[in-house]
Amino acid sequence: MNKSKSNNFFTLSVDFWNRNKAVFVPTKGAMRSWLCKDCNTQLLVILPDQRQAKEFYNDAKSLNIKESIYYLPEIPFIEDKFKIHAIRMSRGGILSRFRNTNGMLIATPTSLLAPFENTDYSFQLSVGQNIPRDTLIEWLIKNMYVQNDLVWSPGQYVVRGSIVDIYSPSEDYPLRVEYFDDEIVSLRQFLPETQKSIFYLENFYIRSLIPEINRVSLEKNFASNMHIIYFDPKEIEDSAENTLWLWKNLDSNLQKALPYLEWSFLSKKLSKYKRIRVVHDTNTISYKMPIKQFPLHKGKLKDLDKLIDSFVYEGYKISFFTRSELSKDWTQDKVYEHISKSISEGFIDPIEKIVLISDYELFGFNLIENTDYINAPRDWGAGLEPGQWVIHDDYGVAKYIGSKIVTTVDGEQEYLVLEYAEEQRLLVPVLYSYKISAWSPLPGQEPVLNSLKGSRWKRSSEKTFELAKKTAADLLKVYAEREIIKGHSFSINTELMKEIEGSFPYEETVDQRKAIEAVTIDMQASYPMDRLIVGDVGFGKTELAIRAIAISVFDGKQAVLMTPTTLLAQQHYETISSRFSNLPVIVRVISRFVPLPEQREIINDLKKGKVDVIIGTHRLLSEDIKFKDLGLVVIDEEHRFGVKHKEHLKKTAPYVDILMLSATPIPRSLSLSLSGLRDISLLQTPPQRRLPIITVVRPWSENLLINAVLREKNRGGQVFYVHNRINDIHEKAAKLKKLFPKLKIGIAHSKTPEVALEKTMSLFSSGEIDILVCTTIVESGLDIPNANTLIIDDTHELGLAQIYQLRGRVGRREEQAFAFLFYPVETALSTNAKERLEAIAELDELGAGYSLAQRDLQIRGAGDLLGVAQHGNAIKISHQKYYDLLSDEIEKIQGIYTSQVEVKILFPATIPTFYLPQEAQRVTLYRRLIKIKDPNEVVELKKETEDRFGNLPNSLKFLFDLAFVRCFAKEYGITKILCSREETIIYGEPEGKWEKLRYTGKWSKRLNGVISIGGYVGITSLCEIIKSDEI
Repeated sequence: MNKSKSNNFFTLSVDFWNRNKAVFVPTKGAMRSWLCKDCNTQLLVILPDQRQAKEFYNDAKSLNIKESIYYLPEIPFIEDKFKIHAIRMSRGGILSRFRNTNGMLIATPTSLLAPFENTDYSFQLSVGQNIPRDTLIEWLIKNMYVQNDLVWSPGQYVVRGSIVDIYSPSEDYPLRVEYFDDEIVSLRQFLPETQKSIFYLENFYIRSLIPEINRVSLEKNFASNMHIIYFDPKEIEDSAENTLWLWKNLDSNLQKALPYLEWSFLSKKLSKYKRIRVVHDTNTISYKMPIKQFPLHKGKLKDLDKLIDSFVYEGYKISFFTRSELSKDWTQDKVYEHISKSISEGFIDPIEKIVLISDYELFGFNLIENTDYINAPRDWGAGLEPGQWVIHDDYGVAKYIGSKIVTTVDGEQEYLVLEYAEEQRLLVPVLYSYKISAWSPLPGQEPVLNSLKGSRWKRSSEKTFELAKKTAADLLKVYAEREIIKGHSFSINTELMKEIEGSFPYEETVDQRKAIEAVTIDMQASYPMDRLIVGDVGFGKTELAIRAIAISVFDGKQAVLMTPTTLLAQQHYETISSRFSNLPVIVRVISRFVPLPEQREIINDLKKGKVDVIIGTHRLLSEDIKFKDLGLVVIDEEHRFGVKHKEHLKKTAPYVDILMLSATPIPRSLSLSLSGLRDISLLQTPPQRRLPIITVVRPWSENLLINAVLREKNRGGQVFYVHNRINDIHEKAAKLKKLFPKLKIGIAHSKTPEVALEKTMSLFSSGEIDILVCTTIVESGLDIPNANTLIIDDTHELGLAQIYQLRGRVGRREEQAFAFLFYPVETALSTNAKERLEAIAELDELGAGYSLAQRDLQIRGAGDLLGVAQHGNAIKISHQKYYDLLSDEIEKIQGIYTSQVEVKILFPATIPTFYLPQEAQRVTLYRRLIKIKDPNEVVELKKETEDRFGNLPNSLKFLFDLAFVRCFAKEYGITKILCSREETIIYGEPEGKWEKLRYTGKWSKRLNGVISIGGYVGITSLCEIIKSDEI
């Protein structure tokens, strides 16, 4: 054991590095990066997985450990991705930059084993350079760049009028080239996710994508005196083994063309470098680092003050690394150093007498932003794709064909083409595109086109409109009445609550802490709580239920937890009884697994108050269930309970606090409308410290299926096999039985009788079934920690949200999970379908796709999500459209609704194709302009449009002015705008502000309206009046 004290790896003796000795570091977090400081040679840092590597990279950059720090990304396990030179060359470019520095390269075994390519051939661009745009485009095509509507991945380019976007694989960010004639007037890089420019450049080199014959060798990029640090070598080896197993089971031709290295071969090559191993096991170490973990305080800032004072007294320097406003407010009056950056976890360095504190120690969470990693653009799915199902407000279900420029007597106009039954087509002016909404049929639902001739749609939509109107009124009534009812105001037993908080094995996320605070305030209020918790897979809804139950029972009240299935009830019982095991709390469960004599005993004890917490299904709503002093009802998976069940609860226990949990994301527009009306907490922050799910997207491969199942079985695990067609699910199970005769196979789908379904799920939960062949019935709810392989056979038929929810069934513990997303070999996937599957594969953190999934989700059987009956059989349109109507009706009742102004334009007012040739992007911009309600958003969108596409043509300036005017329509009382070349006429409500326009000198009275100059000028003058606040 080395006796001298070291606070970084490079003050250890040379013997440590030469003999690959093990060093103990007490925990993970930023101390790992801190220990790598003072390295004056190249440094290769290897961590087990991408999550840890990204965390380390962020910490190293925040702590400024080295001048040059590089992160080596993995190649996602998507067959198409391996075939793209740009991705391999992007990795080669990173190695090339590392080669010429004494920098730090952060990698995983997977990123090191995957193939690299590189080239020294490039094309220089400079501001002021005269080079025809077409010459640049020819070079891009010749050098294997691929045209795409949006540039967000290496190797893509797009041309839009005077703008050319390019993503060179050697760069962190894509490039935007702006022309004036043949001269380059601007070079700027932009963020792929927002498509907004971030900084300007004078020169730029675009790398060719034509690879060198010899692929990049790792060793050629490493200096002879390079040092290597292995963090958790055993985990690194396991990760490498998983990578190679997957690679060997992919396409054999691909393996020959792009071979992965063997880890044993790479380890041998790396053994010539100085290296050490960092471990958490003290049994085999040669030295223990003196760096210590800073204790967690979880918001107990008074205790923290005392601790910091003691460190200051001993001469320590205190630094806070924080991005959160909460901690900034707390530290602003202190004498400590405040750094507006994030680190994963703080630490104490007793040698340098430094204390670094992060949000994690302060509040139990941190706000690390992975700004250096590519994300798909946020608006890539905001438009409409040809072939997509849509709903027109007035005419019903149609198929979107595309856009069409039509020359009329009023000039050129752009229309959206919709196809109805009997091949009837409807041309919708783009300015009326707000009437069109995208629609995804529910699983198993066969879409039926409406007819332009019939009245079926009109009758159906009228019913839905009336239903939305009634529901909105009922909502307001329900929540107004709730304010009047006197409930129990709970007292908080601080000491006992600390016991429950301390037994939570994880750290609360930001949203969990907010929701816990909201629930606590609700339960202390004088009226009954009625809160809905909405959260994605594994986001900690159960913990919120436990905290609420604890508040109830610690104040002498009984609590109920209702679940839709017996198996879920049993799982909750095991979790909750464990959490209260050291406290004077009696937890019982009623289900058909409990013998009848024991059930009768539990019911009797409930009446006497001997049971504090009771868990069960809707059996708890039976007449024989009585309570001595009920205080709280928690309903899990609330959307799976019928309206009658919840109405029964509210009638029999009107004074009781109710907490509902749902995994069904709420549309953002509705969530905003309900703000202050319905108590809703959204859990959108993913939990930390789970292994990323390795996701493979590829055509069907029986060989890979066999190997995946047998590998899972050999490590003692189980498999979810999703086949989302009930009509042939038994045939699929029979085929699997032939492939795996020794494995036990179960079947679960929505038409399985309830008792049989519960038995099957119980057997799977207990490990007695090896493969569960099922439909999407397993999307949410169940927690089977031993099932860590998911296989979906026709992934392309599922929505993004469904796939995401299904993938959440695995990887719920520390075990490495796999998801195999197959699609038929003969199926030609659309570009959109491919991008959606790739998006899932590239979401390597649990919850990273929550907003993506939310956007795509069709809310299925949401039941009484909002607290009033929806009567689903009356809803003949999409749930999203119904919620839009409901949101409008709530705003009308509250007096904040802004209706769409009727606009008629009798001259060309389009986005020119020369300015924005990509149809999908044009349609997206039209729709964003028409739906916008905030004038500040108009200004921001205008800046973004000029940045992305260039200077606005006059017709688009006019559309922006029109969007700005729309934002003030309610304030001015404007109801209709008529624009022609000769005149602009505005109509509105009697005595509205619009009537005062005639006093400005630019508008005059005309019949029941006001009139001004025609063309673009009239609307522009109105914008100026509004901005100057003349009237």
